[in-house]
Amino acid sequence: MGKSKSRNRVKHRNDPTGKAVKPPTDPELAALRQKSILPVLKDLQSPELKARSAAARAITNLIENTKTRKLLLREQIVKILLEQTLTDSSVETRADGWGILQNLVVEEDVDFCIHLYRQDILTAIESAGKSILEALNSETRPFGNLPKLQQGPIWTTASSIISLISSLAEAQDEINQTITGHIAIPKFLVDLFANPATPNHIQCETLNCLAVMLEDNKLLATQLIDREGWFLNDLMMTKSNFSDLKGVAACGVLHSVFSSMRWYQHNTPMENYTDASLIPTLVRAMDQTKTQDNKSPNESESENQNQAIQLALEITMSIASSVQDAFKDESKHGHAIKSKEFKGFDDSGLMDEDAEPMEDIENDDVGADDDEDEMDAEAPEDETGEMDEDEMDADMAMITADAMEISEAPTEDSGLHLLVQTAAPVILQLATQNNEHARHAIMAVSNIAWMVSMVDFSDDYPENTYDLWAPMAQHIWDQIISSFLTNGTADLVDATMIAGLAWAVSLSVGGKIKIKPGEHRALMALYKESRPLTEQELRAANFILDLDDAFGGLAVRCIGALGTLARSPAPIELNRDIGVFLLTVLSGPSDTPPAEIVEALNQLFDIYADRSYAFDEPVFWGNNFLQRLEEVQYKVKRMAKDIDKRHFPELRVRADEVVLNLDRFLAYKRKEKKRAQDD
Repeated sequence: MGKSKSRNRVKHRNDPTGKAVKPPTDPELAALRQKSILPVLKDLQSPELKARSAAARAITNLIENTKTRKLLLREQIVKILLEQTLTDSSVETRADGWGILQNLVVEEDVDFCIHLYRQDILTAIESAGKSILEALNSETRPFGNLPKLQQGPIWTTASSIISLISSLAEAQDEINQTITGHIAIPKFLVDLFANPATPNHIQCETLNCLAVMLEDNKLLATQLIDREGWFLNDLMMTKSNFSDLKGVAACGVLHSVFSSMRWYQHNTPMENYTDASLIPTLVRAMDQTKTQDNKSPNESESENQNQAIQLALEITMSIASSVQDAFKDESKHGHAIKSKEFKGFDDSGLMDEDAEPMEDIENDDVGADDDEDEMDAEAPEDETGEMDEDEMDADMAMITADAMEISEAPTEDSGLHLLVQTAAPVILQLATQNNEHARHAIMAVSNIAWMVSMVDFSDDYPENTYDLWAPMAQHIWDQIISSFLTNGTADLVDATMIAGLAWAVSLSVGGKIKIKPGEHRALMALYKESRPLTEQELRAANFILDLDDAFGGLAVRCIGALGTLARSPAPIELNRDIGVFLLTVLSGPSDTPPAEIVEALNQLFDIYADRSYAFDEPVFWGNNFLQRLEEVQYKVKRMAKDIDKRHFPELRVRADEVVLNLDRFLAYKRKEKKRAQDD
């Protein structure tokens, strides 16, 4: 038997991280490396404290430049920081090291955070956090007795670490779960906030970091409730006593906890532990006339106030979005939530003998994934060939309504009611001002409008919620949307935002918006001007658009807004203009994005859902919409089957639904017409 080779071969290998870095081949970069990078890295590792401090300041400046930053990373600055700078005996040097890492995270993308995580940065953070708490709680050397120059590096380090934790938590769910598992890190944040020596700005940073970590993180929320119950009580007091940045930041943490635990008005285990309790604090923070206390703030106060307003708007947007989750969580049957999008319906006996056969479409090989995707077969023919009026009404209801229901109506102190009654007027003031808050304010108003549009205001629902909203919706249209449509802009991000607002506001009142002459044509022109956003525009729109949502673009939003304006009781001429426009979208070029076709069809389904509408006979039948829709059936079918459901699953599902529903919608309209003739 031959001798086995030794398994311990590591000692014969060189440390790959210790290899000399090859200089760049580009002459300019090579010169930069020699002149700026190598000397400063040498000083960063100098035994002289002054040299290390000077090097840290120089590196901070170098990080701002892309070329020099990449050269620093190439020279393994992260390795130097982790192995030397962050373990330095000098607290000032350690603070400099954490500051450099924070700046690198700010300038680099998410992949850099993942790289730090794989380099075990969490262990270093845990150790640094422990050292900070020990310094704050030292009995032998009380922190309050230390000179300001010695306190400064502690707070600088704390701020950098908090920023790093927040960036790491946002970078990847796996990282956030690992941070949660490092019990010492969340505890460090909680204890740092609670320490009486902690400055106000550090407390705010701590709360903002916890809010990020708690997003969709039930494990961490449960840990805080079980182990740090006093902390939540403290936050409830903070948000009640303060309406500045600290009070708003406390609202952010509480909102994240409530959302993760799914605590809503109907099921909260502790009274007032719901989003509704946060709205008064957020409104006070957003109301500039109150927060300024009739005096001109200094620069620092003004910055804090602007940060509080911005954060309050973001939290309010999230609360508005979570109202839908509260509705879904209700277990009893109550008010139906109306849906802005087509949901499909029962496939029972809707085809008649006059329906166009679809076999030629079904058998056409038009998609790469046809072999694994079979569309529903055409509906069985109605044996009687007739549908009575009740059946027809029920059938159409399945096309234009969502089957989801919610339980008992929200009370007047519910989140949605408070958003409409107290938050919306203040947010609207911000939205009409030409300042840094206008965009976020418009998006917050839009979110509230979407939530209102989803509620069926039946007799059990507090009627004054809708009564308060309806005139406000018209005011929003007059003050913001009309102004935009009149003046226009070359900024497609703003255009996308306003089109979404127009859709949400119009839908929230069932299309009952009084528009000025020609405004619907301005929306049509905006649709024609739409184009894919550039990479720069996408980055600018990051806080506005869901960039992964095919239905979030400008064109689809214009289609949605126009469709709601054409609903009954829209004037016949307005309805005709919009109906023809939607058909033009369907008959447009073959490269028309599928999302636009899907939304145009869904809007047509809603607009012409009932023959009793005044425009049904003169527009739908008078302009031969039935034939024009039949002519695009094949195109729509082909469009759906061309969508790769592995890469675009939601888009494919919605496209498949609209193919099926178009067929059934036409069958319904034929039977509807036949019955009208028989009558």
